[in-house]
Amino acid sequence: MSAVPPPPRKTAMPPESPEEIARRVREIKDGQERYRKEQQEIADRGGLPKVVDAAEFAAAEMPQPPQVIHGVLHRGCKLALGGGSKTFKTWTLLDLALSVSHGEPWLGFSTARTKVCLINLELPEWSLHSRLRAVAHAKGITIEPGWLRVWNLRGHATGYLDFLPRIGAELKGQHLGLLIVDPIYRLYGDADENSAKDIALLLNQFELLAQQTGSANAFAAHFAKGNAAGKESIDRISGSGVFARDPDAILTFTRHETEGAFTVDATLRNCKAVEPFVVRWEHPMMRRDDQLDPVRLKQAKGGRAATFTLRMIMDCLGKRKLTTNEWQRQCAEQDGITRPTFFRLFAQAKKAGLIAKDKKEKWSVSKVSNAASETSDTSKSHIPYRDETTETGKKSKA
Repeated sequence: MSAVPPPPRKTAMPPESPEEIARRVREIKDGQERYRKEQQEIADRGGLPKVVDAAEFAAAEMPQPPQVIHGVLHRGCKLALGGGSKTFKTWTLLDLALSVSHGEPWLGFSTARTKVCLINLELPEWSLHSRLRAVAHAKGITIEPGWLRVWNLRGHATGYLDFLPRIGAELKGQHLGLLIVDPIYRLYGDADENSAKDIALLLNQFELLAQQTGSANAFAAHFAKGNAAGKESIDRISGSGVFARDPDAILTFTRHETEGAFTVDATLRNCKAVEPFVVRWEHPMMRRDDQLDPVRLKQAKGGRAATFTLRMIMDCLGKRKLTTNEWQRQCAEQDGITRPTFFRLFAQAKKAGLIAKDKKEKWSVSKVSNAASETSDTSKSHIPYRDETTETGKKSKA
């Protein structure tokens, strides 16, 4: 057996010359001076980032942060999950925590596996323990160490100005991808949920929390009392309208006409539009059901007149060929139709066969719809389309 040759001897580095040492010392001192000036500039601006030239800004490489929920939420952004009383919001956020921490789908959306912390401000520990095990079992997840942390703080929550900075200090440097706080109203303290100033300050603290932890933040918010079907989806959350403007992603769960089902509307700032869809409650979690029509919301007795109609989005399309986003923007600019409302009516138009899509992903009025319109009144007066609700609350028999 041949002998193993010895490893090559390391050649000693030649000593640096006095000139080289002096150069390195100058570089270190210059770097320290640049850092001192940069920190002084930040202090002079009150901690604000500096103003940059647009050409320099546009030319720089700036990759997007990772998406925690694909097509919905990036790291560093906020998600609000809104629903009425007893609409399983806590269960759904617990499902989210398990799904993201183990890379499993959530409500039909794929997730990127990352570390998660769930801050429980409402449930007794034994209740959260029971729910956690039930959801994990239903999803077929064996909870692995190191991915999901649970912080039971029921009875310890104070006002957000005191509480959230302490949370950030505790979780800083733990490489979280998602932080869930449930429910948000436990942090109000002396804040008034109807005050734009108070809620803006609260959500600004969540913004600072995202910067401290590097994570996405998610929280649950309650709907106002009463039937929510007659409101736009982003206006259903109770309290200040800041709740509808500040979060980067809002998912609202509104009762469907089918018992135990909910229409989910997504309002997204940084991702492509998501059409409304329906989920069913099947204890202990929500499951997506694409067989149900998201337009069919549960109505209060007596019904409610539709604010926007299918005729309006068809008139916006007219004889043009538009992509979905182009059509949605046209409806918003022409008639003030919000994105969730547009997609509800858009889904109704597809189901009724009123529109057709070409190879370039552009929509136009279908030949069947055109043929029908040639024999009908073409004035601007409202003509209901099939199952569309009329102003009297009755369904058209057209």
